[in-house]
Amino acid sequence: MTKKSYCLRLALLGMVCLFVLSACTKQIKSTPVEVKQDASLEELLSLYSQRLKMNSTIKALVKVDADLGPRGRHTIQSTWRSSQEHIHLRGFNLFGGTLFELDVTTASFSLKMPSDPQAFEADLDFYEEVAGRQIPFGSLDLLRWVQRGGLPDTTFPKIPVIEKGEDLFVLYLFTLFEGRAILEEKMFIERTAFRVTRVELFEHTGLGNGVIELNDYRVVDGREFPFSVKGTSGSEVMRLTFKEVSFPSPAPGKIR
Repeated sequence: MTKKSYCLRLALLGMVCLFVLSACTKQIKSTPVEVKQDASLEELLSLYSQRLKMNSTIKALVKVDADLGPRGRHTIQSTWRSSQEHIHLRGFNLFGGTLFELDVTTASFSLKMPSDPQAFEADLDFYEEVAGRQIPFGSLDLLRWVQRGGLPDTTFPKIPVIEKGEDLFVLYLFTLFEGRAILEEKMFIERTAFRVTRVELFEHTGLGNGVIELNDYRVVDGREFPFSVKGTSGSEVMRLTFKEVSFPSPAPGKIR
């Protein structure tokens, strides 16, 4: 072996060793560890109350994938705008044409479609019966959770009870019905930022009434919002994937 060949082999060996060491260094690179936090029930409720005030107005673009069982599957794009008292949704097709306009307030709702220039208006008691047939937004609970930005409504007369676990908190919300405490919602809360990740809904009979899953929380303008929301009720599944979210200053009058 010539001296030149020997030096060339040493150089190649050195390059291989450098490459291997570099790869190993990348593999063992440490990642930040999320620290679990603790909070009393009072501290948790106060935190959610503060966050609700910050998220009073939400404006968004959302993709809706709805599997409604016998009523088929639908995928639509929709604009969303809401305040603490009002939700306005406009669904549109690929060409930008309006499919429906839905307005939900604290006591009533209205649904308007291009095929019928006269908007249908009714009390919220009829919402799921009517809206569930007409558009893939049959769950009022799902809309309310998005309206609150993934935050629970723990206001009176709801009675909150907390159960603390190593990885999760479980928050139960009860109401009094005919002299008995009835479970309405059971929420699973992770312990790093106290985000609600799963909500189990119950009827007054105690039977389950659906599940809402909230994931992909992102910080927008200093506020957290779940960009992925999934609602399941029986055989029906609805997925909301948010594309854009903002928190504009609230404006007087009806939201549009």
